[in-house]
Amino acid sequence: MPLRGRSKELVSAPELVRRATRADAGQILELVSPYATQGLMLPRTLDQIASRIDNYVVATNSAGRVLACAALEEYSPSLAEVSSVAVAPTQHGKGLGTQVVLGVERLARARDIDEVFALSLTDNFFLSLGYKPCTVSRYPEKLARYDVLAKEGVEIIPKRCFQKALDKTWSAPRLVETEATAKRRRIAG
Repeated sequence: MPLRGRSKELVSAPELVRRATRADAGQILELVSPYATQGLMLPRTLDQIASRIDNYVVATNSAGRVLACAALEEYSPSLAEVSSVAVAPTQHGKGLGTQVVLGVERLARARDIDEVFALSLTDNFFLSLGYKPCTVSRYPEKLARYDVLAKEGVEIIPKRCFQKALDKTWSAPRLVETEATAKRRRIAG
């Protein structure tokens, strides 16, 4: 089943877009660390990722290699942040970032979260997914987290803020799965 990337060019689907497992934690760390080193996202440790693994969605290839990830950071029963969006550099432009963010939105709705927000250095990605520009001051929980991190010596790079309501009109996107993976699951189950 093909995916449509932002360039509207047909590309082949990854083997699977799914919830992450503990076995994925090391690969997620490998994926997000270069972005954190560049200041594009907040740093994460293996323990932080492993302890929050149920909040991650990953895109993997047929060999099980993590190609993209995103996480859901809950701030309240109705509010969460889409965070840790990372795609392997060799996979840019193939729609994997979109797929993992849609997977995180699906996870948010499954948890009855009504609103998600994201911080980004670029506008187009989240705007293309139906997010609306807003100000981070709307989220004092995030500002408080930034204050704690800044006191710990973490440099906080200003980013633009986007929000999306996941109300009753929102429909859950389907996670991507190839026929081969579905067939293996039917045989195993």
